[in-house]
Amino acid sequence: MGVRWTPEQESAIMSPKDSNLGAQTLLVAAAAGSGKTAVLVERIITRLKDMENPLSVQELMVVTFTKAAAAEMSARIGVALAKAMESTDDKALQARLERQLNLLPSAHISTLHSFCQWVIRSYFYKLDIPPTARIGNEAEMALLKQEVLENLLKEAYEHNTYGIFDLSDFFSDDKSDAGLQDKVLSLYEFAMSQSNPDGWMRHAVEPYKAAQEQDLRDTLWGRAMWVDQQAEIDRIANRIEQMEPLLESPVGPKKWDKVYQEQLAALAQLKGAQTWSDMVAVCRNLDTFTKASFTSLGKALEKGEVDGALADEFKSLGSQNKDSLKGMKNGLFHIDEAVLQQQFKDQYPLIHNLVELTIAFHKAYDEAKKEQGIMDFSDLEHLCLALLVEPGTEDDPQPSEVALELQDTFKEIMVDEYQDTNGVQETIINLISRVDNRFYVGDVKQAIYSFRMADSSLFMNKYNTYGLMNDAVERRIDLAKNFRSHENILTTTNFIFYQIMTQEAAELDYGEKESLIPGRIVEEAPFDWVGGAVELHLLDTSDTNRSDETDGDSETAGDEPENNERELDFIIQKIKELHASKKQVQNADGSFRQIQWRDFAVLRRSLAGWGTRAVAAMRQAGIPAVVNERDGYFEAQEIQLLLSLLQIIDNPEQDLPMAAVLHSGLVGLDANELGALRLTGDGSLWSVMPLYAEQAQDERLLQFIAHIERWRTLSRRHGVADLLWDIYETLDYVNYVGAMPNGLVRRANVMALYERAKGFESSGFRGLFRFLRFVESLRDSNQDMAVANVVTEADDVVRLMTIHKSKGLEFPVVFLSGVQKKFNTMDFNSPLLVDKNGGIGLKGYYPDIRVSYPSMPWLYCKSIKSDAMKAEEQRILYVALTRARDKLFLTGYINKEIKKEKGVGAHIKHAALTQTQALGANLIKAGNSYLHWLLIAFARHLDGGTPLRNIIELEGETNFDLLDRQCQVKVEIHDGSLYGDLDYKADVDETTINTVRVLGKVNDVALPEKIVQRFAFTYPNLVAAKTTAKISVSELKRRFAERDAEAVSATDVSMQQKPVISFDITEDTTGENAILDTSIPTISGPELADSVFGRKPLAIAAADEVVTGAQWGTLMHEAMQWLPVKKYTQKSMTDMLDSLQAEGKFSDEERSLLSDRSLYGFFNSDLGQRLIASKRVERELPFSMLFDGNRVYPDVENGERLFLQGIIDTVFVEDDQWVLVDYKTDRVKSGDELIRRYKIQMDLYKEALERLTNMPVKASYIYSFRLHEAVLL
Repeated sequence: MGVRWTPEQESAIMSPKDSNLGAQTLLVAAAAGSGKTAVLVERIITRLKDMENPLSVQELMVVTFTKAAAAEMSARIGVALAKAMESTDDKALQARLERQLNLLPSAHISTLHSFCQWVIRSYFYKLDIPPTARIGNEAEMALLKQEVLENLLKEAYEHNTYGIFDLSDFFSDDKSDAGLQDKVLSLYEFAMSQSNPDGWMRHAVEPYKAAQEQDLRDTLWGRAMWVDQQAEIDRIANRIEQMEPLLESPVGPKKWDKVYQEQLAALAQLKGAQTWSDMVAVCRNLDTFTKASFTSLGKALEKGEVDGALADEFKSLGSQNKDSLKGMKNGLFHIDEAVLQQQFKDQYPLIHNLVELTIAFHKAYDEAKKEQGIMDFSDLEHLCLALLVEPGTEDDPQPSEVALELQDTFKEIMVDEYQDTNGVQETIINLISRVDNRFYVGDVKQAIYSFRMADSSLFMNKYNTYGLMNDAVERRIDLAKNFRSHENILTTTNFIFYQIMTQEAAELDYGEKESLIPGRIVEEAPFDWVGGAVELHLLDTSDTNRSDETDGDSETAGDEPENNERELDFIIQKIKELHASKKQVQNADGSFRQIQWRDFAVLRRSLAGWGTRAVAAMRQAGIPAVVNERDGYFEAQEIQLLLSLLQIIDNPEQDLPMAAVLHSGLVGLDANELGALRLTGDGSLWSVMPLYAEQAQDERLLQFIAHIERWRTLSRRHGVADLLWDIYETLDYVNYVGAMPNGLVRRANVMALYERAKGFESSGFRGLFRFLRFVESLRDSNQDMAVANVVTEADDVVRLMTIHKSKGLEFPVVFLSGVQKKFNTMDFNSPLLVDKNGGIGLKGYYPDIRVSYPSMPWLYCKSIKSDAMKAEEQRILYVALTRARDKLFLTGYINKEIKKEKGVGAHIKHAALTQTQALGANLIKAGNSYLHWLLIAFARHLDGGTPLRNIIELEGETNFDLLDRQCQVKVEIHDGSLYGDLDYKADVDETTINTVRVLGKVNDVALPEKIVQRFAFTYPNLVAAKTTAKISVSELKRRFAERDAEAVSATDVSMQQKPVISFDITEDTTGENAILDTSIPTISGPELADSVFGRKPLAIAAADEVVTGAQWGTLMHEAMQWLPVKKYTQKSMTDMLDSLQAEGKFSDEERSLLSDRSLYGFFNSDLGQRLIASKRVERELPFSMLFDGNRVYPDVENGERLFLQGIIDTVFVEDDQWVLVDYKTDRVKSGDELIRRYKIQMDLYKEALERLTNMPVKASYIYSFRLHEAVLL
C-alpha cells in the first residue's frame, strides 16, 4: 500500500497542479517530525514521472544543509526511482525513470558550498584565480589569517595608518594586540556572511557620521529606542488599566491606592513627553513615583476585608510597573541629547578606522590566498556570487550571463533547511532561479544556527508575506502534523510555546497554525509502555553545601559541579530503573518492543565539562554510554601525553611536560623516583637525568634518553607526521591507548592527531615548534577538535549529545538535562557588537582614563542581539522537546532563590496571575534559562503546576483556560541531598576478581565443537590471500621477464651487469626516419627499460639520447591504431603519417620519431597483405577474463583465478577464423626470443578472444618492428 499523504503534503508534492498556474514558488513551513524530507523526495519523483511536462533530474538543483544530508537525499531518490520503475508497466515511463536513475550521480544534489565549487570550476576562466586553486583546510587558513593580519598591523604601526594607535589603545592591553586582532577578525567573519562585505561595513559606519548632526530621534538608534520606550509605556498603561478594577473591588487592596496613584501620575508624565529632552527630564525624576510600598495586609486578609487572590494580582502588576519605572530611571533616557551627539563624534574616527583596517585585511587576505592558490569556504560563496552578479549592480544584484545560463539550466531550485541560510546564499539562490520556480522547505522554529551566520529573518519575511491560497505565485503551505512524537509530548510542547513564543519576545507568534498536530496515535499501548506524562524533575539543593551562584553572564552560570553530580546521579538511577523494568517502546510501524540502552538519549545545551564525566559515571554504573563532544579533544589523556612528549622533543628543558611524560606509563617513574631525580642536582630534569640514570642504572631512563635524542634528530630532518608515526611504532602507542578504557575512541584520537599533522604539513607549514604553536593557538581560540566518534546507530549505548547535534534525530526516551543552566551572555560584554540590522555597536571610550562605557549604538546592538539570542534559545528548546518519541524527561536543580519575592519566584507568580494566553514580553525576556520558561509555563498547568504554586505560596483562583491544557505534565521536586554519590560498584563477585588476578579460568565451560572449529580454522589458500586478484598485461610481461631472468646462467648475469647497446633516433641515408643502434649505454632488462634508470637525466643528456624504447614502442602502436588499413607505397605512407600529424594525432617531435619504413614494411609484408584483404578488422580490442592463477603464479593454490584486463593490438577474420596480431618493438636477435618471452601472454589473448567471440583463432603472430618479420606462435 502506498503512503497516505495529508492534504497539505499532497499540495506540497503536486503544486502547481492544484492551482491555475503553470509554475509556482513554494515555502513549505514543515514542523518537527512532519515528514518534510519524504515530501521533498516525493515531489522530485513526481516531477520526474511527469510525462506531460518532462523534467530531467539534471534540471533540478537540490540544496541541503550538510553533505550527509545530500548523500541521504540522493540515496532516497535512487530508491524511490527504483520502486517507481517496479510499480509501473508503462514501458515509456520505465525507460524514462531508468534514464533518470542513470543520471542521478550527475544531479546537483549537494550543499550550497559544493554547488558554488561546481560553478567556479565550470567558469573559472571568468575569474582572476588559477585553475589549480584548492580549498585550504581549517588549520592552513587560520595560520594564513594570523600571518596576514600581523603583517598588516606591523605595517600600520610603521606608517601610522588607520588610526592604529587609538585602535590599539582601545581594544588591546599592555601585553599584545590580541584584542584588536580578535575584533578585526570577528568583524571580517560577520561581514563575509553578507553579499557585499566591504559595502556592508562602510554602510554600517554612515549612521555614526549622520548622527552628529541629526536630531536624536531621527538617528538609527534613537528611533528604535524611542519606539521601545513607547512600547514600555504602553505596557505600564495596560497594567494600570488592569489594576484599577482590582483596587475598586469591595474586597480590593485599597490600602495600596498610593502605589496606584503614583504610577498613574508617572504614566501621565511619560505620555506627555514628546521630545528627547522632555523624556530625559521625566525619567530623571521617576524615583519620586516609586516611593510607595506594598504594606502588609495581614489583618485585612484575616478578616476577609481583602481578597488574597486580588491582592496578589494587584501586587504582581504593580511590582512589574515599579521595575519598568526603575529601568527607565537608570536607562539611556537620563542622558542629555548634546552629550550623546558628542559621543557620536568621538566614536566616529574609531569605527571608521576599524572598518577601513578590516577592509584592508580583507584585501590583503584575498591576495595572500590568490598567491598561494587556495580558497576558504566563504570564498566559494563570494566567487560564485562574483560570477552570478552583473558587474556594477553589487548593491542591487542583477543576474549576469552566467546566472541567466543557469536559470535556463535549472527548472526548479529546491532548498532544504531554508531557515539556516544566510544573505549570501539567499542572493545566490535568487540569481540562478526565477520568481516562480523555487521550493523552500524548513521550519523557522528550528532555526538554531545563528553562530554560523544563519539568518532566520529570510524565512520569516517569506512566512509573513507568501499567500495561503492555491493560486498565489509565491505560496506558503504549512505542514503541522507530527508523525514522530506521542500526542502528549506534542500537546505539552504546544502548551509551553503558546505562552512563551510571541512576536515581541521571540520573533514569532506561536498560534494554532504554528502548533504541532499529532499524526502518530498510540492505540492499545501495553501496560508497561514507557510513555505517559512529560516529567519535570527538579532537585532542591537549598539545604546542600554549595558555592555561591556563578555570575549569570558566564558560560558556566547555573552549572555548579556538585549539583551537576546530583542531577547526573538522578538520571542514571532513572535510566537503570526504566531499563531494569523492561519497559516497552513503540517502533515506527506501530509495534512494541522491550526498551534497550540505545533508546535513551541525554541532551544538554552544552557538554563542555560535563559529557566526559557523565559517560564515565554511567559506565561505572553499568550503563553503556557514549558522548560525541564538539570539543575536549586536546583535553583527552592520550593527546595531552603526546603533546607533552612533543613539547620536550622540541625543548627538553621544560620540566612540567617532562614530569608528565616520566610519570606516565611511557616511562613509569613513581612520585618517589621523580623526587629523587629532582634532588639529583640543579637545573632542569633533562640536564640531571643522564647522571641519575647512570648512577641508578635505570634502564627505563636510559632507553628514554636514547629515544628523545633520536626523536630530536628526527624532528629536525623530517616532518611532524613522520615523527609522530615513529613515536607510535617505537612505543607501540596506538595499541597502548587501545588497551585503556574506551580504547576505540583513544585509538581514533591518536590517529586523528597524526592526520592533523599531515594536513598541517600539506598546507606548506613545517617544523615541530610551529606545529605546537598552531595547536596552542587552536586551544587559546577555543577551536578544539571533536573527540573521535566510533559509535554507529546500531550500537546499543545511551547517547549523550548537544541539542544542536540531536537536530534531525529522534529517540524513544529523551532526558533534557541541565535546564537550569543560564544562557551564555558573555559575548554581549564585548566592546564591539555586530548585527545585520543593528550595524556595528561600539562602546564609547575615554582615552585619558582608559575607561569604556555603554554607548547608544552599543546598547542598541546589545538589545537586538539579546532579543535574538533568547528567541533562538526558545527555538533550541523547541528542537530538544521534539526529539522524544515516547517519553520526555526534563531535569535540573533549584535552590532557595525560587522562593524569594524577587527573581524567579516573582516571575512564577506573575505568570500564574496572567489572564491572557501568551505571557507578557517582559516576563518572557526576563528568562535566563530553559528552567525559567518551563517554570512560568508549567505554573499555569492545572495539575502539573501545583507543586510550583505551592512553593511560592500562591493562593486563590488562577486562570488556566489555556490551549492544550489537557496535556499531562508531572512536576516533582526532590531532596537534592539524597543524590550525588556516583561511586557505583560493579556487580562482580570477589571470587571472580581474585581468580582473574592469578590468571585463573573464569566460568570454564566446554565450548561447543562448532565454536572450537571456528576458532581453530586456518584459511587454506594462504598464498592466494597474498597474491593480487587482478593482473594487467604489463604485470604479465614483468612476471615473464622475471622467469627469463631466473633461467639465465651465472655467466649471462655477469654479462648483463655491463652496459649494453641502446638506440638513437637518426635519419637513414634515404631520408626516412629509422631506428639505428648506437653506443649509448643503458641498463638492460624489460623491467628497467621503461624506467628513469634506463637513460641519463634530461639535464645531462643530449637531445638524441632522450628517447627510450618504451616511448618509441608506444608511438608505433599509436600509428598502427590510426593508420587506415589499405595498400601503401613508401611515399603514400609518409603522406598519411604527415596527414595524421596535421590532424593532431602526433606532435612534431613524435612524428619525427616514427619509422615510416618500418610501418610501410608491415603493410607490404605477407601478414600485412592478409590484413588488408580481410573484410573484418578489429584494432585496440579491450577484453577482461578470469583464468587459472597458477599459470602466472605457480605457487598459488588450485582453483584460484586471476582477473586479467588487456587490449589486443589487432585481430582480423580469415576463413571465418581469427588471426591475432600483437606488435612488438623489443630489441631481440630472433623470433624465438619473442616466443619465449610472450607465449603465455599470447595464449591468454587467444583464449580471451575465443571466449569473447565464440570463434576460433586460426593463427597468432607477433610482428616485430625490430626484426621486420611476423613470428608465428
